[in-house]
Amino acid sequence: MLAMLMLTGCTPAIPEETTAIEAAVTPEPTEAVETTAETTTEEETTEEVKTMTNPYTPLNHEDIKAIWLSQFDLNSVYCSGSSQNAEATYRKYLDKILDNVVGDGFNTVIVQVRPNADSMYPSEYYPMSKYVVGSYGKDAKYDPFAIMIEEAHERNLSVQAWINPMRAMGTDEIAKVSNDYLIKQWYKNSETKGKLVVANGSNYYLNPAYEEVRSLIIDGAREILLNYNVDGLHMDDYFYPTTESSFDSAAYKEYRANGGKKALEDFRKENLNLLVSGLWQMTKSVNPEMIFGISPAGNINNVRRDGADVDTWCATDGYIDYICPQVYFGLEHQNYDFVKVCKTFSDIIKTDKVKLIIGMTLGKAKSGVDNYAGTGKNEWAENKDILKRCLEHTESLDKCVGVAYFCYQYFYSPTSGAEVKETKTERDNFIPVLKEISWK
Repeated sequence: MLAMLMLTGCTPAIPEETTAIEAAVTPEPTEAVETTAETTTEEETTEEVKTMTNPYTPLNHEDIKAIWLSQFDLNSVYCSGSSQNAEATYRKYLDKILDNVVGDGFNTVIVQVRPNADSMYPSEYYPMSKYVVGSYGKDAKYDPFAIMIEEAHERNLSVQAWINPMRAMGTDEIAKVSNDYLIKQWYKNSETKGKLVVANGSNYYLNPAYEEVRSLIIDGAREILLNYNVDGLHMDDYFYPTTESSFDSAAYKEYRANGGKKALEDFRKENLNLLVSGLWQMTKSVNPEMIFGISPAGNINNVRRDGADVDTWCATDGYIDYICPQVYFGLEHQNYDFVKVCKTFSDIIKTDKVKLIIGMTLGKAKSGVDNYAGTGKNEWAENKDILKRCLEHTESLDKCVGVAYFCYQYFYSPTSGAEVKETKTERDNFIPVLKEISWK
């Protein structure tokens, strides 16, 4: 979703142009200890699952008008330097953020809670995020996510908990993680390092080919839905980070040795299908009214290449409740114009159980250029009503129930609340439409 930004302490800035949500963020290890976060296997009985429920009545609006609150938006809200902000400071910043969100006509916040196999709340399964406490290996002084939910619901805002299931912390950061967590134990164990947790570029990634990895991801998501009155679970577009066979060669070799016939690409799709269906089933077991959706990148060819079987998810019951493609393109993009991409994703929905939410961004309105748009490169500099026209187009999509915008930091400063001047005209044009639009 967001291109990785390596932070020193707590730095809130988003990269100028990200490609994936925007294209879309060391001491010596000590001896391992036994974890207290035992994961649940996929063979867990129905009876056991039924006992793990949350009777909360979710708040989900018929017309969804959402904004993403990313780790980069909230980093300076959560902490300063290398320390978590005082609770009073955090509440002051949060009040302004949520008041601005409501004032602009939004009714849903999609809040990042797991950007890098870490947690924005005290978790049994994942370490506290550096974006909240300054660096790995620290505990939180208070629970900022609980406060977020309380304040959002007071303003009639739905809260979707947003996770990156596979992407983990940086290769230079994982040593700081406590030995209490499975990801650290897998990293330290020569039998699992490079298999269950795999380095790719500057980050580690969890490998969903293994049942214990899928169980960790699902158990961590279940923890959120059980312990917090969220209204849904949201998964973004970091799937397999590479097409190179070395990423999961050991798992694929074992699969073939056991009689598996699928090509590597289909093997990866099968692994993600198990994860996605497991997350959906878990969500419904905790609370049938909670929703689960996925936000893939807008280029569907890249999405399929990265192992995401969006065609199955959107055509078969039991995978997702909504698809939210990141249609981060203008109307004049040479290859992936907004109208074309919206139609592509609308057309793959073959079941009434899956709804369409269109994701958009102010990133290009801020930069004024789209270097990948070919002949449409300067569209964002030459026009200041692109998002207004895009928003109006969504009314013609019969499967559409809403929109989501990336991200708060392109609207306002997270700490001062000041408007971002580069996007002001674009915002002033589309916000009045957002307040009045309905897809019913």
